[in-house]
Amino acid sequence: MPFEELRYHGRLRQYWDDLRGKNPFPHENQVNPDEIEDIWSSCFLISIDDVTRRIGYRYSYMGQDLLEAYGSDPGQDSTSHLVSCTDARMVQKFDEVVKSKMPVTDEAEFVNSKNLNIRYRTCILPLDTANGEVTHLLGCMRWKMY
Repeated sequence: MPFEELRYHGRLRQYWDDLRGKNPFPHENQVNPDEIEDIWSSCFLISIDDVTRRIGYRYSYMGQDLLEAYGSDPGQDSTSHLVSCTDARMVQKFDEVVKSKMPVTDEAEFVNSKNLNIRYRTCILPLDTANGEVTHLLGCMRWKMY
């Protein structure tokens, strides 16, 4: 794993571990983007609610670096990207985190909206509210275009 990916994924995992303390995983309201500002542009947040159960996972936050990976131009209105995730592999990984309540790391590739190949590595971490159920997913994705 390249050093930068280790640093980003390791940094997010350490932050997650620090937040959770002795709990299985941290609460979503504990996440403070200012505390991980150095990697926040490579992070995403998914909220799991009744709508998710009906139509699938939806990004509630996607960092600028990730928008670029998916083919968005810098400065472009990013609201169109904060929609349901339809990538079957990612949905499978999200399901795995929700079911296991454990972090998952994955690497794969996709073709973005500009028809460019993107190879990525991601780490996905569970978050909850007060009831011990996974209600959010926090992740970090590092990628390269080729």
